[in-house]
Amino acid sequence: MILFEQILSSQNLQDAWQRVKRNKGAAGVDGLSIADYPKWIYAHWGGIKIGLEQGYYCPLPVKRIEIPKPNGGIRLLGIPSVNDRVIQQAICQALQPIIDPQFSDHSHGFRPNRNAHQAVKAVQRGIKDGYSHAVDIDLSKFFDEVDHDLLMDRVSKWVDDPRVLALIGKYLRAGVSINGKVEASLKGVPQGSPLSPLLANIMLNDLDRYLESKSYRFARYADDFVISVKSLVEGERIKAEVVVFLETLKLPINEEKSQVVPIKQLSFLGFIFKGKKIIWSPKSLANFKHRIRELTGRSWGISWVYRYQQLRRYIVGWMNYFGLSEYYRPVPLLDQWIRRRVRMCYLKQWRKPRTRIRNLIRLGVSKMTAIRLGLSSKGYYRLAKTKAVQMGLNNDWLTSQGLISVQQQWSKFHYS
Repeated sequence: MILFEQILSSQNLQDAWQRVKRNKGAAGVDGLSIADYPKWIYAHWGGIKIGLEQGYYCPLPVKRIEIPKPNGGIRLLGIPSVNDRVIQQAICQALQPIIDPQFSDHSHGFRPNRNAHQAVKAVQRGIKDGYSHAVDIDLSKFFDEVDHDLLMDRVSKWVDDPRVLALIGKYLRAGVSINGKVEASLKGVPQGSPLSPLLANIMLNDLDRYLESKSYRFARYADDFVISVKSLVEGERIKAEVVVFLETLKLPINEEKSQVVPIKQLSFLGFIFKGKKIIWSPKSLANFKHRIRELTGRSWGISWVYRYQQLRRYIVGWMNYFGLSEYYRPVPLLDQWIRRRVRMCYLKQWRKPRTRIRNLIRLGVSKMTAIRLGLSSKGYYRLAKTKAVQMGLNNDWLTSQGLISVQQQWSKFHYS
């Protein structure tokens, strides 16, 4: 089957739609939601397909939104229309089996059967083999800086169907809608589109092959990569070489963040290395605590069922990634801290002394202890640590209500 026909095949498009549907996401510039898409596409697909086949289909501009970072600053995210997401996903599904097998084994991002944990473990193996330093190069706004001509030249080495190349080119040049005003997209690939990860790997494959040709030890996940070296001098030399090579790809680096560091100072994909162990970074832990504080905000007027659902979803997701950490000591402390915050929320909900006393007695606290605590003028967070509250709202009771344990998730990651 010709590549373009494969992309537009009913099965491939159906699989693409199911993938987009699972990923959910907001509406693009046309305001069409995931829920409304099936009815819309049923009425419009005939014309869209003809436009794709005859080459006059024009993608809609990408909706640009700003996502606040926990540590300040913003991350730019592009949201294509649902229909363009489906078509891009269909293109990706057809191209991935052709292109992916030719990528480097050192590339771990957005590829089948590969993940960030493999990249982190690759760095760890380097540490065990005596690599004491790392060349940590930060590509400056990589997804916004990709040169379209250089990228399409590389895509054309694997794709010889001119219709597919033309369609990909249209997506790169579709433009960006910022607060309703459309601006031309002269370079870059929008983060948030299904095609972006594959295009990023195509663009950076040259870098992988260059590093391999020099027999350098490295690991890359999307635009994050680390080169393991055995000395500061060697690292500085390699860094200078790589910066020159990146200039041939027209990819600028962030000079302030690009450096050669001892392994103990390296932060990679949310992890640091203590000796030969992998540990989540202080920044990652701070982000986790920030989100937990939001989910256990005592003034958040939602039901307990919903609060526990959100806590479970976030903790499970976080631990599925950061459970890779081999440092156990802080894990029980996190559980203690989360339980204390949850108890604080209950106390705030029972803010009237009579309600607080009645509920504590119902949970098994003695009448006199419950009265003393109910009449106390101390703050909710302070009271949440008292023995009486811990006895009434004990760990087993909180678990029965739906509170998930960080420790259990960590143990499941390491011992299941």
